[in-house]
Amino acid sequence: MNLPVFPLPIFLLPDGVTRLRIFEPRYLKMVRMATQNQGFVVLLNDQKNKLFEKNWASWVEIINFDQDQDGLLLIDVKCKALVKLANITVDEDKLRHADVSTINHWPINEHDDTTEKLASSLLEVFEQNEPLNAMYQAKFEDKANWVVSRWLELLPVKLAAKSVFADAKSYEQAKQFVESIVLNEQLKVKS
Repeated sequence: MNLPVFPLPIFLLPDGVTRLRIFEPRYLKMVRMATQNQGFVVLLNDQKNKLFEKNWASWVEIINFDQDQDGLLLIDVKCKALVKLANITVDEDKLRHADVSTINHWPINEHDDTTEKLASSLLEVFEQNEPLNAMYQAKFEDKANWVVSRWLELLPVKLAAKSVFADAKSYEQAKQFVESIVLNEQLKVKS
């Protein structure tokens, strides 16, 4: 399958949702194509270092359209899967396209004490952030993978550090990483 590619400094794992502001003609074209076909891919991009050398991206579908106060298009997208990219081309409008194939992410993991605590603190974040809460029509705090993924997306950590968690075997490492930041910070606040 061949899909448009949108390079952005956004780390998005399966079931993650984000809002994008679309104004460049090539990306307006991408949105038209995405609504007629099977979505597009968000390629993790560090603007300082150009494109990452990673060969994966987040395959997204558009779940909501809106306009901002300036009349620019806002779209909410949800990650369907992670994909591997091949044969990247650039069309006459400077829009990238790539052949994509889905790749496995983390296997399903059951909650444990750590992820239960992370789920509780994640729900607090959602309750305190109305725009974020509104984007997630459904929350799956009963699923450990979903909780760890959302924390990884939200944490203000360098993209290069987050990118290792796209690997299918990185769940335990990701859980420990999130725990070391979120739960340790909560302990500092309580002391």
